Amino acid sequence: MKTWFYLPLVILGFILPGCTKTTNEVVIPNQTIIFEIAPDAWKFDNATSTYYFVKDVPQLNNVNQTDGVVVSMGRYTQGSSTVPQSFELLPQVIDTQSYFVIHDDQQVEIDIKGVNGATSQRPNTTVRMKIVLIPSAP
Repeated sequence: MKTWFYLPLVILGFILPGCTKTTNEVVIPNQTIIFEIAPDAWKFDNATSTYYFVKDVPQLNNVNQTDGVVVSMGRYTQGSSTVPQSFELLPQVIDTQSYFVIHDDQQVEIDIKGVNGATSQRPNTTVRMKIVLIPSAP
């Protein structure tokens, strides 16, 4: 009689470990845009004493406020043009210069302004910019 009592427990012991939970994940890949800015491509705004560069980015048309836009900058050492020697995530303060990033659904603007009264200076070497568009579900 006791064997019949334990039989359902033994059968249940074989069935339960075989159950697995399945999850479906939808991965939306990000987009990466890389471009370079020559030293003479920066424009100067007299009203704000700021150097700026505007880049048209049509991929921003599908980006909304819940999505992420990450801009990083790769700087070249003077006289080098092979690969950037250092990388910074913007906004950032580098050598008394403050780098800002502003974007809308059409373009990205990078501004350079001196901090603590320093004069605004444009980079004297080519700068590589990397924009990463990260989609996100609200």
